[in-house]
Amino acid sequence: MAAHIATAMKPKNNNSNSNNNSNCCSNGYSSDVSNGSDNNSPSPPPSPPKPRLTPSLSQCRRRLRSKTKSFVRRENLGSGLNFRRNLRYLLLLPLLYISGLLMCVGPFSWFWGYASVPGSVYRSYENFQRLWDDIRLDNSSALQLSSVWKYKRRVKVQKPCPNSTARNHFSMYRTSIMESPGSSGYLIVDANGGLNQQRSAMCLVLTIRVHIWFCYAHICNAVAVAGLLNAILVIPRFELNSVWRDPSQFGDIYDEEHFINNLKGYVNVVRELPEALMEIYDQNISNIPNFRVQAWATVNYYLGVVLPILRDQRVIRIAPFANRLTMNVPSHIQLLRCITNYKALKFSPPISSLAEKLVSRMIERSSMTGGKYVSVHLRFEQDMVAFSCCVYEGGEAEKLKMDSFREQEWKGKFKRKDRVIVPALNRIEGKCPLTPVEVGLMLRGMGFDNNTSIYIASGKIYQAEKHLAPLREMFPLLYTKESLATPDELAPFEGHSSKLAALDYTVSLFSEVFVTTQGGNFPQFLMGHRRFLFNGHSKTIKPDKRKLVVLLQDMDISWKAFKDEMEVMLAESDRKGMMVPRVKKFNRKTSIYTYPLPECACLQGSNNSTFRLTEGANVLNSHHESTR
Repeated sequence: MAAHIATAMKPKNNNSNSNNNSNCCSNGYSSDVSNGSDNNSPSPPPSPPKPRLTPSLSQCRRRLRSKTKSFVRRENLGSGLNFRRNLRYLLLLPLLYISGLLMCVGPFSWFWGYASVPGSVYRSYENFQRLWDDIRLDNSSALQLSSVWKYKRRVKVQKPCPNSTARNHFSMYRTSIMESPGSSGYLIVDANGGLNQQRSAMCLVLTIRVHIWFCYAHICNAVAVAGLLNAILVIPRFELNSVWRDPSQFGDIYDEEHFINNLKGYVNVVRELPEALMEIYDQNISNIPNFRVQAWATVNYYLGVVLPILRDQRVIRIAPFANRLTMNVPSHIQLLRCITNYKALKFSPPISSLAEKLVSRMIERSSMTGGKYVSVHLRFEQDMVAFSCCVYEGGEAEKLKMDSFREQEWKGKFKRKDRVIVPALNRIEGKCPLTPVEVGLMLRGMGFDNNTSIYIASGKIYQAEKHLAPLREMFPLLYTKESLATPDELAPFEGHSSKLAALDYTVSLFSEVFVTTQGGNFPQFLMGHRRFLFNGHSKTIKPDKRKLVVLLQDMDISWKAFKDEMEVMLAESDRKGMMVPRVKKFNRKTSIYTYPLPECACLQGSNNSTFRLTEGANVLNSHHESTR
């Protein structure tokens, strides 16, 4: 390229020189012709020119490099300008999309004269009133609870988990990572949030109804980390949260002795730190420096960053602990999560005793359906309705009430300039909690008749008398823990949301059909626990809410057409309930608490698993065997 440029700049009649120059870059030689000599004079032939490789090569290379750099700079500049132009269009498209939605379903839709987008307006109660006669007179055969779940899949026969092999594995693993025998130190975690989250360390959720499930996640992950680091786990402390307002501690919810004994050989668990360590920190655990672990931390992070600090200080406190361990861990650490969740964690005797009675009473009241019943996790409490920013049939008065409640509970969170609230859009996207009448219409459409016993797992329903009335018309056999238990039995549980949630969890666990209406940690854990108990099938109805809101707004739909759609939705829940994720080595992408198989399969059928709420719980065991 450089030779071509040099040739173009020379005079046309100087071909020989130009050729010599062009050879500069090709062969490394240069011309040595003197300007003062006559080319026609007879003189001895000149000696061959001496090669000067280094100077000429370096000069040519510098020319080429400078030309190339300038060309690349021009190319980069051009591509950068093109990228910036394209980026503007990419940023503009989402804004146009959101603007269009706001025009169609937002506060300006009336100005443009658009009709409401299907599914954006709540008209479920009107549809119920319109279809009620057809529902009452529907004489088609009722769906039998014993035949709801038709989807079958051959489940591999799992070998039992031999305790000796598992314990030996942990012993060898500890020896391989430790420089000296004995434990690395003491691990303290602060269990904050709801009981679901405390059980597995999942994310914070809204209402006090899920306090129990945060505990589950927190504790399971804490045991896994203790096993990973060969640490001694101190019984987790539950913080008094301003949202849950529940003073319950670990021993109030779980059986401490059972927890410690079932983890022996895997992880050592103690109730308190040794006195010598407590003296160092003035008898106050809060004085121990808090170590903040990154979210979804990997095994390498714990072994490379946390373990050296634990060895040096002999005690480490990690807070917060939610989402602080990745799902992708070695198989023996994953097994620790399974053992903790399905063997070690058992509700305390007061909870187990009353829960057993409530399940027995539900079975007795379900005699017309062979002792089988349906449980519904109904998320229609006032705080959930307010948080969702959805609009129902309450009109302006309800809107003002919800605005006031949001401001009181969340202090300006919903009034920020960057927060756009479009209730119609929330409904279209399936983010609105299902109302009791919507749940009733869905279940009747699926084929459940008015002889079906329904258990409602919920907190205090928003405007309960008004909203539960149509559901009770469709299902007269409607029960809650308050209607099944006596006031004296519930008195010790008042003010303890975690204990009340544990009762709902247990009754829902042993239902033939579980219905989730809004998501959250409660149904995720329950679906996983049911998969563990029922050979991989969650036996859960998870409605397609985006589809459901469109059907419930349609004031022309017939009862038969609605039933056809609901039967398809039930079949889809049946299919998805049996899904088992493909797990190869450490590539798990789903929660082991929602999909416990295949890693936890070896524990199925264990006599120590948590379906035995109390020793000698014959009613629960016989019910479990009849539903397998």
